[in-house]
Amino acid sequence: MKIGIIGGGVWGSAIAKLLSNNKVCIITRDTKIATSINEHRFNPRLKYAVFNENVSATADLNEAKDMDYLFLTLPSQKIRNVLSKVKLSNKNQEIIIASKGIEIESCSFLSDVVQEVIKNKNINILSGPCFSEEVSQNLPTAVTFASNNKKTFENINVLFHDKNFRIYYSDDLIGCQIGGALKNIYAIAAGITLGLNLGENAKSALITRSFVEITRFGESMGAKKETIFGLSGLGDLILTCSSLKSRNTKFGQLISSTNNPNIEDILKSQQITEGYYTVKAVKKIADDKKIEMPIMEAIYNILYNQYSIQDVINNLLERPIKDEI
Repeated sequence: MKIGIIGGGVWGSAIAKLLSNNKVCIITRDTKIATSINEHRFNPRLKYAVFNENVSATADLNEAKDMDYLFLTLPSQKIRNVLSKVKLSNKNQEIIIASKGIEIESCSFLSDVVQEVIKNKNINILSGPCFSEEVSQNLPTAVTFASNNKKTFENINVLFHDKNFRIYYSDDLIGCQIGGALKNIYAIAAGITLGLNLGENAKSALITRSFVEITRFGESMGAKKETIFGLSGLGDLILTCSSLKSRNTKFGQLISSTNNPNIEDILKSQQITEGYYTVKAVKKIADDKKIEMPIMEAIYNILYNQYSIQDVINNLLERPIKDEI
């Protein structure tokens, strides 16, 4: 059984550690990371993960060609470019998208991007509330695995073979991707409440109303409501908005606690902040489908139209009173 993971970041390495009862190859463009994994058994980006002899690494993307299971843990905006550089030869290969986001240029879900590039119908989604560091420490975690084939889910469950990493099945690929992508936008908003010391009441209200917007968006895109209420939706939103371990929450805190913040500099100071990019795609979709998403639009205006954070908050609080449901 050949397992490949494209992406040498913390999430790809955490997955590799979970799967290390099997032969696993991490495929990364960073030769320093590949050397560290092969010679010292760890990825310097993920301090809690020490690999066994089953885990190796390479900088050769062609190694992905004939893998039986291929996990994608790349930043969402890089998936099309990377996959276009390799011709996958295994027609029965199972692709598992473990990245979260929506492609900006096409406003496409990652499953559509992957299928368009590699013409493979065996596409699955792994998503849910999971910080890479905690997964690598073998702390209890539960996620959703979405697939059109339940047999694939059963096989994946056997591969992970870890009681502390619990996987639930779903056949809703779109719904499973929506929560994982949109929660990053609202995590930025949660970080802003932290940076401005707005209190726990404000954060609770924000998370609740953010979930309403995710539900509206999901229903508009044909997602199942049960999926949005599950681990990949509500679960991921709660986790990401509640902790500064989230890069998106940390980003929101930084831009709101700094006078005249330089957003570009803050982005460069940390790893990929997916919410910054995802909000651009979601704004296009929401405008086109006329989905009411005032919190999302507020974050978009702060990041791309240079609106004052305080003015945006005042505008949200001054919106007309309405029924909750």
